Amino acid sequence: MKIKIGIFLVIVLTWLLISCATTGEYMPLRASEQAAILGAVQSTFSVNGGFRYKRTVNRQAYITLLTEAQNKYPDINVDIRDISWVVGTMDYANNYEYTAIGKVIKLPINK
Repeated sequence: MKIKIGIFLVIVLTWLLISCATTGEYMPLRASEQAAILGAVQSTFSVNGGFRYKRTVNRQAYITLLTEAQNKYPDINVDIRDISWVVGTMDYANNYEYTAIGKVIKLPINK
C-alpha cells in the first residue's frame, strides 16, 4: 500500500512541476514557410500568477513581440516565429515577469 501511495505522490509532483512551466517555446519557424527573417525582437511582460497557464503566457509573448516588431518595421507586414520565453521575478501582487524573444519574419503581400 505504501508503494502505491509513493507512486501516486511522484506522479502528482511531476504533474505539478510540468504544469508550472518556467520556460517555453512557441510557433516554430517551419522549413516549408520559406520566410525572410528580418531580425529578432525582445520584450518583457507580466502575467498575473492566477493566470500563469502556458497558453496564456504564449499568447501574451506573441502579442508583445508582434507589437515590438511592428514598431521596429512599421512599413512591412511582419509576423513572429521561434518564440522563446522565460519566467523572471514575482512582485508583491503575485504578478510574474516574463522575458520573450522571437524572430521577425516578412509576410508575403497578398494581391
